[in-house]
Amino acid sequence: MSIGQEHGAPGPDPGKAPDKPDKPNKKWMIVLGVIIGVFVVLAVYDLISSGSALIRVASKSSAASSAAARATPAATASPSPSSASASATASPTATASPSASLESAQALSIASAAAFGPEGTSDGDNPVSAWRVIGATGQPWHSSWYTTPEFGNLQSGTGILLDMGKTVTVSRVRLVLGDSVGADIQLRIGDSTTPSDLSTATSATNVGGTVKLQVTSLVSGRYVLVWFTRLPPNSQGKYQIDVYSAKVYGIKGT
Repeated sequence: MSIGQEHGAPGPDPGKAPDKPDKPNKKWMIVLGVIIGVFVVLAVYDLISSGSALIRVASKSSAASSAAARATPAATASPSPSSASASATASPTATASPSASLESAQALSIASAAAFGPEGTSDGDNPVSAWRVIGATGQPWHSSWYTTPEFGNLQSGTGILLDMGKTVTVSRVRLVLGDSVGADIQLRIGDSTTPSDLSTATSATNVGGTVKLQVTSLVSGRYVLVWFTRLPPNSQGKYQIDVYSAKVYGIKGT
């Protein structure tokens, strides 16, 4: 009786080499390497960009600081007490300005008034009524009448000489003239009744009614001449000046 062989699982073939385990797919490894390389490049680019931005900011800050330094003026040393003292010593002594000196100006009394012509008081117009300009009578002194505003080319002017009785410093003169406009006036001041010795202090042109002649610099003298170099028209078609009053303002004495 033969015993048959026991059938079982087949064993390994002794003449065949065992199978090796499968390796990862090479394509996936290449893709992964590329992805990692991209991330590395992006990171490096970010670092370079950040560094460049920081450099630009630092450069702008430095430029702004330099510009501010150039714009700021260099500090100058304040003068020492001895220098200040020397400057004060070198400065001229301050003197009162004319306006400050005339702040105390007041109405001055007028001793007398006289008609005045190119030769002085000897040829003034209408001399008998000259006093009216200081007498507050309501009646005017008036000049002779002429055919033109320039005295018919007969003379250079006409006026009223105010005698202040003593030397005064004049600040202004207030006149009340007739209503007609067109008079030219010079205000002359001096210590003599000779026309050439009376200097012009101020003037006005084409005036009428109430006129204020303001003196801008200190002028002193005993005599104040209101001198008309051009006449306004009158109601008869001629040319004539009317003066109702004259007041002088200033400081008594020199």
